[in-house]
Amino acid sequence: MYSEVVVKTLKPVDIVAGCFLALLGLFLLYASSMIRVGVERALSPRAFPSAIGIIILICGIGLAVKAWRFRGEDPVIHWPDREGLRIILVNLILLTLYILLMNPLGLPLSTFLYVTCTIWYLNPAKWVTAVVTGLVIGVVSYVVFIELLQLSFPMGFLFEG
Repeated sequence: MYSEVVVKTLKPVDIVAGCFLALLGLFLLYASSMIRVGVERALSPRAFPSAIGIIILICGIGLAVKAWRFRGEDPVIHWPDREGLRIILVNLILLTLYILLMNPLGLPLSTFLYVTCTIWYLNPAKWVTAVVTGLVIGVVSYVVFIELLQLSFPMGFLFEG
């Protein structure tokens, strides 16, 4: 499944990458604090960028600390072969289509299609699981993001009226 290309993790690179991510997280927190809040909504426009900033900050600190504390030999990392690269490329194409179809189809339908196609592509024998999982995640995304949090995601031609 893997080719003969072997990449070793480099401790200094992991430390620098972790510090960069931590700084990026801090920048996102600062930038999100500058978002002007107009009309009060159920969820502030600062909430999502702040959450992403906190997650990136924590992950960056975690990466830097883990690399700093690591002792021993670097683990061997197997690079994906041609099949692995094809899987990555197809998933990037599906993600691009998901983003492009979000406005015309809306969040629930585009999410259903993306999840269903991705699961089906990764395991064609599980097409029923793919459809059911896509349906559940599409409905949950609608309920959570549109109904509960009242975020302004596109609804698509099926739900607008």
